[in-house]
Amino acid sequence: MTEREGSKVDLLGYEALRTFALAHNYNKWIYELFKDYTAGKTVLEIGCGIGNLTQYFLKSAARVIGIDTSSFFIQHLQIDCPGVEIHNFDISDDKVAALAGSKIDTVVSVNVLEHVRDDEKALRNINALLQPGGRLLLFVPALNWLFGTLDENVGHYRRYGRKDLSAKLERSGFAVERAFYSNFLGIFGWFLNGRIFKRKEFPILQPIIFDKFVPLISRIESRLRPPLGMNLIIIARKK
Repeated sequence: MTEREGSKVDLLGYEALRTFALAHNYNKWIYELFKDYTAGKTVLEIGCGIGNLTQYFLKSAARVIGIDTSSFFIQHLQIDCPGVEIHNFDISDDKVAALAGSKIDTVVSVNVLEHVRDDEKALRNINALLQPGGRLLLFVPALNWLFGTLDENVGHYRRYGRKDLSAKLERSGFAVERAFYSNFLGIFGWFLNGRIFKRKEFPILQPIIFDKFVPLISRIESRLRPPLGMNLIIIARKK
């Protein structure tokens, strides 16, 4: 990727993150899914971006370390969350070994793994950073057949199915404890925008409108997990 292409991806990513920064219910929903695994822990957040979720983890974790490949994002995060330890690392790069002595209990990766070309190398690196018995909390876009122009434009290499991601985790030294889909309704919006209308940018009003329905959706899905969803959540433990 050239510097110009990288700048374009950063800008598009920043616009998307700013849009979802307004989706407070959505961000809180993701945090609530992971809260029990981060409370009182040393947490490494991969792809912390501009801190949409970082601000929540700071409330319950004993320590939060953030890494991101974008120095552009990091500059913004340092302003909003000055107390966070932030590193300009790629999780699939061997340089992350510098964090090996950080005694990391939990790694959080929300909408990041799909951006990594060698995702299995990333998973092996995560495993090496975790304390024995530590957990990886994954939130990724699901369903390969949903892959479309929206995915391409924000730098996604893939979407995931439960079986294929679980297999990658097992090969990387993890035992999958929980795996489930979420956001069933989001399938329709993503399919229409990315596969039918071939849009390259998500209409800003759609996430904001969707955010209004998140409390209802989260209550329903906490009682009845959908068989499919726009996202896949996995809790995995280091063997």
